[in-house]
Amino acid sequence: MTKPLKLCFLVFIFFTYLNVPVCAEDQAPIKKKSDGIFTNAVVKVFVTKNEMDYYRPWQSKGIAASSGSGAIITGNRILTNAHVVSDHTFIQVKKDADPRKYSAQVVAIGHDCDLALLSVDDPDFFKGTTALEFGVLPSQQDSVTVIGYPEGGEVISITEGVVSRIEVTAYTQSSRELLTVQIDAAINAGNSGGPVIQNGKLVGVAMQVFLAAQNIGYMIPTPIIGHFLKDLDDGTYNGFPTLGIAFKNTENATMRKYYGIDKIEGGVLISKVLPYSPASGYLQEGDILLNIDNVLIGEDGTFPFRGEERLSLTHLITDKQINDTIDLTIIRDGKDRNVQVRINPFVTLVPHPNHFEKPPYYIFGGLVFTVLSTDLIYSWGDMWWEKAPLDLAYYAIGTGSLNEQKRKEVVVLLDVLPDDINVGYHEVGKDVVTKVNGRDIKSFRDLVTVINEVKTSEEYTILETEHASRIILNNKGIEEVNSEILKRNNIPYQYSDDVAGWINGAR
Repeated sequence: MTKPLKLCFLVFIFFTYLNVPVCAEDQAPIKKKSDGIFTNAVVKVFVTKNEMDYYRPWQSKGIAASSGSGAIITGNRILTNAHVVSDHTFIQVKKDADPRKYSAQVVAIGHDCDLALLSVDDPDFFKGTTALEFGVLPSQQDSVTVIGYPEGGEVISITEGVVSRIEVTAYTQSSRELLTVQIDAAINAGNSGGPVIQNGKLVGVAMQVFLAAQNIGYMIPTPIIGHFLKDLDDGTYNGFPTLGIAFKNTENATMRKYYGIDKIEGGVLISKVLPYSPASGYLQEGDILLNIDNVLIGEDGTFPFRGEERLSLTHLITDKQINDTIDLTIIRDGKDRNVQVRINPFVTLVPHPNHFEKPPYYIFGGLVFTVLSTDLIYSWGDMWWEKAPLDLAYYAIGTGSLNEQKRKEVVVLLDVLPDDINVGYHEVGKDVVTKVNGRDIKSFRDLVTVINEVKTSEEYTILETEHASRIILNNKGIEEVNSEILKRNNIPYQYSDDVAGWINGAR
């Protein structure tokens, strides 16, 4: 398994400082003899964080400390991993050979590509440093050097290794499939965010390791870093796009003959077009995708890359920026068609990790409602795929993710806070809400809107779930009941900030 280089355990889905008695401001840049590496461009990142509790969405898990690594790049910026600084409440950075720590701030964060940019207001921090320049994507068997502050010691660590593999792989921080480079250099907790160097230039950022094997680590390569930085040109990070299709290979000869492509080269079968995705309305199930931007797609779903290498077609899509247009050649009903699709922002039915800054929630009559997300699934801890309720995992990693019901979100009745009003329902929970007073619930906003209408206009609020459960609450005096339940359970607010906006806007 892979995981971010921090003290946690996650799975793939689809799917410390150098104590040198000199002052950096008074010394020339310290340069390693090997590979032309300026170690004073590598920093240790100290983070105080407070993660949200997705199972108790009105509270956080408490203060914790962690550390990672980072690299100074042009513009007095520090490049590191998103997972190093996520949920931060305070950040400090420290240079090699400088005993002082400096306060830092997050300028931008991209959880999908696991990258973040930090700034330091104090100009003294950058004195005596040399910003790292970016190199090119290395090739297999190239030697690279990993620099950072892993656990096991206080001084800067430098390890060397070889590029083993270049492919599209799931990033643990987001579950997004993006270009990665596998290396065999030693990478350990604390290396996260540290630079990977080749010929004196930064060619990657250390990201995650594969726990089930030895000496398999992954770095974020420069094409992904470049995409992240270019995205920020307008001051807003939009993220990596997705087309919103599922596809199957066409290696089977009978399948190729059935779809009339046995006489042509390549092509994959589009097996699903996700509702609300950029592809919706342009592509259909049963289409054969032949080309993306005039690049031939092989029958195994790959395309030629740098000579004899091949990558998943996913890279041709994620290499685009949000709102770019992509040109597709398809076969539909035996005829070639050219289709242009604008890759608009799109969120999958179950949002990827770190989609919400804070989890949305709403408490009514002691019933706790929230939105199903990957982070909520992860709240069941290690081996979550075995521990999480099957009805919820179905939408995350089962065929429910294909969203046949065309929901915008999966609304979950998460738990019940016991009270006289909900006696008989105390064991109900971890179920998907389908209706409120007979009205279909397709989003969290639907739930909040309908409940706030019927609580004053009707005698009962009646909720239905996928298990055909029916929960009936008496609306008489419901506001007083809500207040008492919150007070008794030490819950400060009945709902999250986004819900407050919907309710106040409706008044």
